[in-house]
Amino acid sequence: MRTNPTAAHGSRLWPIVSLLALLGASCASDAEDGSVDGTFHWRISTTAEIDAPPARVWNVLVDLPAYSEWNPFIVEAGGTVEEGNSLTLRMALPGRAPMTITPRLLVVDPARELRWKGRLFIPGLFDGEHAFVLTPLDDGRTRLDHWERFTGLLLPVAKSMVYDDTVKSFHALNAALAKRAAAR
Repeated sequence: MRTNPTAAHGSRLWPIVSLLALLGASCASDAEDGSVDGTFHWRISTTAEIDAPPARVWNVLVDLPAYSEWNPFIVEAGGTVEEGNSLTLRMALPGRAPMTITPRLLVVDPARELRWKGRLFIPGLFDGEHAFVLTPLDDGRTRLDHWERFTGLLLPVAKSMVYDDTVKSFHALNAALAKRAAAR
């Protein structure tokens, strides 16, 4: 009896394919807002109150060429801020060499929300959806909700390497954004 080599090869790959499917399924969030951390998904969420109206904060966020003047985390930025476009962002974590990413803009809602999604190499390895959500407060102030939802197969390794520095960088960006918007 002859064995079909394709079938035999496929049956050897089945456990690997099954494992990858399970890992991919576990990358999905356990909560609607993605706030539940897990092995293959985690979220960083920060807030700040800014002494400037949302429109002024927005103008600072979308002035990409000026990032090098004030932003300690995204030290260079370029592109056109329109949904569907890609940006070029040079990110710098403390004590590490900067890296450049080219995320795609998902939401551009002036004075309300700026959100993009980027990835490292190929989808599913290390993906990040990053957002700045602006909410008007009393007296012409703004609440900034600055968050990122990470998913991917590299997260178990990456989290221990970058999580704490990324949280610090988010807080540093928030403080610098608040200072820049309030000064305008």
